[in-house]
Amino acid sequence: MNLLALIENNAKAYLNRKPKCDVILYDDDTYENVIFPVIPSKLPAVEQKQNNEVFNGASGDITLIGTLGLREYTLDNWLLPVNKSYPFTRPNASDGEAIINFIKTRRETKKVFRICVIFTDGNEVLNMACVCDDLNYYYDSVHDIHASISFKEYIYVNTTNNQTTNSNNSLSDSQN
Repeated sequence: MNLLALIENNAKAYLNRKPKCDVILYDDDTYENVIFPVIPSKLPAVEQKQNNEVFNGASGDITLIGTLGLREYTLDNWLLPVNKSYPFTRPNASDGEAIINFIKTRRETKKVFRICVIFTDGNEVLNMACVCDDLNYYYDSVHDIHASISFKEYIYVNTTNNQTTNSNNSLSDSQN
């Protein structure tokens, strides 16, 4: 085998390798989930700003360390095949329209859901309660969806819960 053929075979093997992670949207209330069918070779960065302030003092500028901001995760121009499976799609992946409908339904009903990025060995890159901040998508000429989706972390605040746990670990409303 000549060097050019060896390089070509290695390049094909590299390009045809299956991703080793899943991106999943999950609803904690209904247990519904959707799995993204196509995972790019480079995952997006988890963005988290720190809310620092600069104070102008007598001796110059001083940075006041602030609290951590909300995490953000953006999927930019992701392919969501509709009613078809390509050789590079994830097994058990959801249809592109099911993913868009999952997100649209939660946006319309103002529901929080979870985005998880999990490697096949079980390591989590991200497991975040979130809302969809921005959803843009279009259909291409073969009826696949290309979507750009921005997720922002949702922090649950302490709330009063009028439920108690029974002896069998089921919840019931307390009668106060």
